[in-house]
Amino acid sequence: MEKHFIPVGTHPIEVGHYKLPTKEVIRLMDNLKKIVLNRLPGMIVYGRPRIGKTFAVVFALENLPQYLNAPIPIFIVNSNSYKFPNEGKFFADLLRGINFPFKARRQSDEMRNQIVNFLKEKAELSRLRRVILIMDEAQVLTESHYVWLMDIYNELAQAKISMTVICVGQEELLTRRTFFLGQRKSQIIGRFMTHEHRFFGITSLDDIRAVLRCYDLSEISAYPENSDWSYTRYFFPEGYEKGHRLEDAALLIYKQFQDLRSEHGVHSKFEIPMEYFAYAVENALKVYGAHGEQLEWISDQHWVESIKISGYIESEIYMALASKGG
Repeated sequence: MEKHFIPVGTHPIEVGHYKLPTKEVIRLMDNLKKIVLNRLPGMIVYGRPRIGKTFAVVFALENLPQYLNAPIPIFIVNSNSYKFPNEGKFFADLLRGINFPFKARRQSDEMRNQIVNFLKEKAELSRLRRVILIMDEAQVLTESHYVWLMDIYNELAQAKISMTVICVGQEELLTRRTFFLGQRKSQIIGRFMTHEHRFFGITSLDDIRAVLRCYDLSEISAYPENSDWSYTRYFFPEGYEKGHRLEDAALLIYKQFQDLRSEHGVHSKFEIPMEYFAYAVENALKVYGAHGEQLEWISDQHWVESIKISGYIESEIYMALASKGG
């Protein structure tokens, strides 16, 4: 099949907007299926920064409607940190996050009504009468925020509409839950924190191999869509035709990450955040592929350079310093 012409800078690899069904994403999807099918009110998804938690949740939930054979409205709201929790600011953030099409009211109770009515309208379009709210960076949420979310949850429940809140954040989410346990805030834990999912980055050679395979297979990473031009094939058409695959470099890449950690004295548990791993792969494809040096394939040294400029090792060093400082 003839190669498609794609203007430089517009390929998903160059834009950086693409999602891959990695093993960790699939594991998360299985848990989210249970939450949604059982009409449970909430779950916390936590892990270290930059491992792709939010993208994974969005990817999983976007594909759930196909599994359930019914549309489910899904909204993502960024949890903003304020010096003092404020009901009006929180509701304004929610209205922005759900893309409320009209001007927000000024009074808190009016804004809450706008949120409830909007979510009710969207949920009623689905035969499941469900709505899913993803609260990103949820480690900054306080008791007041959860109480305000509970008010919205209860109003929707009175209209026989189920709302599931997925709180996505860093490991401080567990600390927050422990605090609520100590304060006997069972109504918050029961609504939003009973179920949990620990999200991991890349922790093994098998993980690396599985992620690289996603770039190789047109069934997963075709661009243009429904073509047989996988990301690997597009950037290295000659090498691909000769049988080269990114997956074959898995062991080499694994060792290079290990060597880089040893070289810089990083002794933490081996876990590569998906963001930095993706940067390394993208660097290799962009710099040495069809829109860069136009090489036939990626050499061992090219992988070394691509990993070094991904920012991974700097992140590990700063994480270690932050941990010591705590």
